[in-house]
Amino acid sequence: MKNILDRINAIESQDLSGWSQDAKWRKENRDWLNKSVQIAIKILREIRRQKPINGMSQKTLAEAIGVTPQYINKVVKGQENMTLGTISRIEAVLGISLIQIPVNSSTQSIPALGTSLIPLDRNNAKSIGSLKALLKEDTGYNTDDMDGLQADGTYGS
Repeated sequence: MKNILDRINAIESQDLSGWSQDAKWRKENRDWLNKSVQIAIKILREIRRQKPINGMSQKTLAEAIGVTPQYINKVVKGQENMTLGTISRIEAVLGISLIQIPVNSSTQSIPALGTSLIPLDRNNAKSIGSLKALLKEDTGYNTDDMDGLQADGTYGS
């Protein structure tokens, strides 16, 4: 019996496996990990769909968006917390939408970056009030924090 215990102790690792910390991390990051897996599935399906058409592969996708194939491998395993920029580049290359942004029923669409819901100019102070009202109505954003907003879209006094 002692011989068996000696053999077990000899092969037993003194290092902690880290499974507890890994499980805690997965629990704390469950929300983005689940979304990441859904994105990974969409990407893999689209790569598979495009492969016979244009030869799309993980390596081709990586080259097209300027990252390493290893990075794309992490993405398609659902293990990478991507930036919006990376997601946008993947969407552009694959021609798909990975993230849907809900649009409020009171507006038809979300304006493009660099445009505004209300034209702002230095002579139209009412636009600032209208913009604040829209923000508060549509998003619940506390517009009291916007007191420094000027008609030209800058902050300050």
